[in-house]
Amino acid sequence: MQRGQALVLIALAFIGLASFIGLAVDAGILFIQIGHLRRAVDAAALSAANQFREGRTVAELTAAATEFINLNSVSTGTAQVFVCEEPFGPGPYSPAHDPSLCPAVGSGDPYRKFVRVEGEVIVNFAFLPIIGIYSFPIHASAVSEAASVDLVLVIDTSSSMAFDLCRDGLDNDEDGTIDDCNGFPQPQVGPAADSDPSLCNLNRSLSDDVVGDDPGGPGGLPVGMGGTPDGDREDDCHPFEEVRAAANALLSRMYFPYDRMAIVTFSNVGSREIHLADGDNVTDVFNALAALQVSPDPGNPPCDFSGGDPRGCTNTNVAEGLLIGGNYFGDPNADGTASPGEIRQEAVWILILLGDGGANALRDTSYPVTDRQGWICPNTLGPNNPTWVQPFCRDPLASTRHAFGNPDYDADDAARDAADFVGCPDSNSPQPAACAAPGQGAVIFSIGLGDLVVNNPCWPGYGGACDPDLGERLLRYAAGVGDDGNPASPSDPCNGVPAGQDCGNYYFAPTGAGLLRVFEAIASRIFTRLTQ
Repeated sequence: MQRGQALVLIALAFIGLASFIGLAVDAGILFIQIGHLRRAVDAAALSAANQFREGRTVAELTAAATEFINLNSVSTGTAQVFVCEEPFGPGPYSPAHDPSLCPAVGSGDPYRKFVRVEGEVIVNFAFLPIIGIYSFPIHASAVSEAASVDLVLVIDTSSSMAFDLCRDGLDNDEDGTIDDCNGFPQPQVGPAADSDPSLCNLNRSLSDDVVGDDPGGPGGLPVGMGGTPDGDREDDCHPFEEVRAAANALLSRMYFPYDRMAIVTFSNVGSREIHLADGDNVTDVFNALAALQVSPDPGNPPCDFSGGDPRGCTNTNVAEGLLIGGNYFGDPNADGTASPGEIRQEAVWILILLGDGGANALRDTSYPVTDRQGWICPNTLGPNNPTWVQPFCRDPLASTRHAFGNPDYDADDAARDAADFVGCPDSNSPQPAACAAPGQGAVIFSIGLGDLVVNNPCWPGYGGACDPDLGERLLRYAAGVGDDGNPASPSDPCNGVPAGQDCGNYYFAPTGAGLLRVFEAIASRIFTRLTQ
């Protein structure tokens, strides 16, 4: 009798033990599938956000998300994708619209590139079917954000941006003389030089067979990239028109109104062409690019080429362009012009600096531009006695950097200080020893355009050592600060790289035709991050 009872108890115990083992196994299957699905949905959300970055439709986002879930060996139906559709109209919205991904009503917050992906998998059990539980549905959801980009394009518009005309073998200004370019800073005598910026971009409505139109030749750029409907090349202020075309190509890669672009130009002074707060409309930014013009040589105050003082006559104020551009990432009222709502802490801050030579202009903005005393121009041969000896208004060696207040402080020093302001970490982050003060923490890309960036030797009148690639050294310095926030980083990717080559965040384009490649390379480095 007791033996029989024991057998029954043992049998019952085995049933209970088997049930516990089955429950543990099926629970393990369930949790493994949950983790697997979550990883697959995370990958799908990142994939969908990358497509959203390119302005794809919800159907395309769904296809990308579903493909990534399947690539992770998760068998599921079509993934569900949700976005905020408010930026594209007042509705009615599709089932993919998720109001929780939109800014709260009345908050004034900008729209962000959020994508939510949901996936479902049916988990089949191994032991639980014994008690009638055959499967269980599990769900996973992930929100990914394609980084919104606040991009400030800082472009050199000095007169040298028209110098390609001096070497094209054409009578660009149709005055009967081929390549009649007068060398700066010699006074202009006779017919206007082919490189005279007053002939570039200012008369774009005239056809090429009209004397006095802007410089022209056969062919032309497409409408929308600097060209005109009649097909004439009324855009031949080179290499500046290639700059405009490449900037428009970059513009086409951005996703408005999520992304924004500000445009700053500099010649002897800096200028704001369109603010970030206004740069969320592609048409407005396109029109601002179309309206850009090469600046004439300043001559303000009038230049005395016969003996004297180049202050106010040089035309590449890199420092002012960087400072204006960098202020968009800081206090919205820091420069007295930016408006509230410009700053987006969640955006990726990028500044692209494009120049075709070294910095040679610097001014004390407390003086009017017409006052020679406001222009800072130390002599290359001795302090406080500027002369017409190249390199103008800067010392000839990149290795000699002076602090503000030093009598030899020059345009190159100021441009490097301005690069520190843009690229050094902000006050909430640890400061590298090479950063004299907190900066804006923005990413800087720089572009050197043309031969003068790497081959601009000193005039014989100087007689000392000089760096012919002084312009590229400055641009590489700015790119280095904007790469990791450290002006003296031992891991600077440009260390040891020969002149005239791409490295890190610096790109070199020997001609304007190479700018499309450069801008495409920069656009491809915009990244995506997972937020939840």
